[in-house]
Amino acid sequence: MLQRIALVVAVLYVVWRILSAFGRRLGQTTDGADRFSRFSRHGRDRWAQTDEGEQGSREELVECAVCGTMVPASHSRLAEDGHQVCSEDCRRAAGAV
Repeated sequence: MLQRIALVVAVLYVVWRILSAFGRRLGQTTDGADRFSRFSRHGRDRWAQTDEGEQGSREELVECAVCGTMVPASHSRLAEDGHQVCSEDCRRAAGAV
């Protein structure tokens, strides 16, 4: 009886060691749900990397001379006095001043 208990314990120990080694190896190769977390290192690295196509898409922001709103330089308009403004309303306001 004691031999059977010892055999069962030994078999369970071997199975446990095999499964734990497999689990460690699996954990090293895949990230599981952490890959999709916004707090994961991989997500931050993915956002930090820029492709060649993305480098041209970054644009300078300019401040509206009337209201102080930051707008992309391509969307800004020139007021009559030469300052950059964010909208037609601000352009009219700059002309009225």
